[in-house]
Amino acid sequence: MEKFKPLAIILFLLWIGSCNMHKSNPDTIKKNIDDYLTSTMELHNIPGLALAVIIDDEIVYENYMGESSLESGELVNENTLFRIFSATKLITATGVFQLIENGTLNLDDNISIYLDNLLPQWQEVKIKNLLSHSSGLPDIIKYKSTLSDHELMDKLFKDKMDFAPGDQFRYNQTNYWLLAQIMEKVTGMTFDNYIMKNEFDNDTTGVLFSSSSQEIIPNRATRYFYNEKTKAFDKDTNNSGKRGHSGNGLNITLKRFMEWNKKLDNDQLLSHNVKSKMWEPFNFNNENDHFSYGWGYYPVNEINSYGFSGGNLAAIRKFINHKTTIILLSNGYQIPAYDIIINDIAKIAIPELRIQNLALEEDIMSLVKNSQFKEATLAFKKLKQENPNSDFDNLKWNINSIGNSYAYNELDLQKAFDIFQLNAEANPNWWVSKASLAEIYEINKDSSLAIENYKKAILLNKDNDWNYNELMKNKIDKLYHN
Repeated sequence: MEKFKPLAIILFLLWIGSCNMHKSNPDTIKKNIDDYLTSTMELHNIPGLALAVIIDDEIVYENYMGESSLESGELVNENTLFRIFSATKLITATGVFQLIENGTLNLDDNISIYLDNLLPQWQEVKIKNLLSHSSGLPDIIKYKSTLSDHELMDKLFKDKMDFAPGDQFRYNQTNYWLLAQIMEKVTGMTFDNYIMKNEFDNDTTGVLFSSSSQEIIPNRATRYFYNEKTKAFDKDTNNSGKRGHSGNGLNITLKRFMEWNKKLDNDQLLSHNVKSKMWEPFNFNNENDHFSYGWGYYPVNEINSYGFSGGNLAAIRKFINHKTTIILLSNGYQIPAYDIIINDIAKIAIPELRIQNLALEEDIMSLVKNSQFKEATLAFKKLKQENPNSDFDNLKWNINSIGNSYAYNELDLQKAFDIFQLNAEANPNWWVSKASLAEIYEINKDSSLAIENYKKAILLNKDNDWNYNELMKNKIDKLYHN
């Protein structure tokens, strides 16, 4: 395989000719983004991609790259439909706020007003809790999609609440399934029909609902998963049925997504005041979490943006105060890149950011991939200094994924160790980086340092994500007795 090229030259090109933050050459911006995406698609092994940048209602960048089908070789074009997965929740949230604006719903309404026969502990869950993922309800994701709605609800009723409504943020598919039921109850329409009528003017060209990867749909890009064992892409076969439509079911072309965005910007979907309410942060009781009503909050070099991603493949991000929107659609990856791409594109396209010679996340990825760990550490340090309020979840997970790819089947343990060590140094308060470092020490038979890092990971994993603390405690016990 050809060695990945570093982004140093591209990084230099991005800032040439950008001395005036109020003026920009569209051709230069287009070339810079083209160069960036070409390199990024190679580094992350992305089959196909479509991307648009809109500033002040003007499309400053629109492009279609790669293949929508690896089997047929069909190229991505303006008619290619992409599944946007959980970015669908933005469409659903907008539909809910339309009902709030016309007085049909209220954020503070208990869901028991609209849904019958709920458990007592579900009674106080409100519309706002569903939108903000603060409901504490058990998640439908752990149950088979083939269950009927009645069977699924029976299983959920047997589960305990995760926490009291409003306490914290925990992403949960149950929330948007229930929102769809409420929308159907108050409108007398199916969820699909309501959204198509009120957000897409009943024009089904280039937009439809399907949560099944098995369904044959003309012009739809095939969604792929990268298989580490075979080193090839496998077709997605997931099917979450109609129940998944409100949470992950929208399929759309870039053109139609840009049209939807324009209507949102021009107050055709929601009034300015109601949109502003939708983007307000929810007041979580733990005072730590930050999320709005269906929309995530993502600061980029101290510039606020709102949006969401789906399937690690698609994302939309709106930089409200800079009248900029970036829409990314793709159909697969070896290493996910959705937030990395949007953050970096913002630094290329938004004038205020473009003149600052900012660190790019993709440059760090390239340095890590090319074993330039000292340079990667310095670049990550610069990135964090420029973005003190960002967690860089996508970036740090991706660096971890690269390390895992080398640790897999003990392909290159030294390189895996170097990558995990870099990530742990760059993200000292992230428990996953400590756990990964512990695992590579364990593989290398260094029990003492493995135990030390597992203990650090347990202390950092205060919420016991994925119940991983129990696994790490078991590993510690085994290491002590070996």
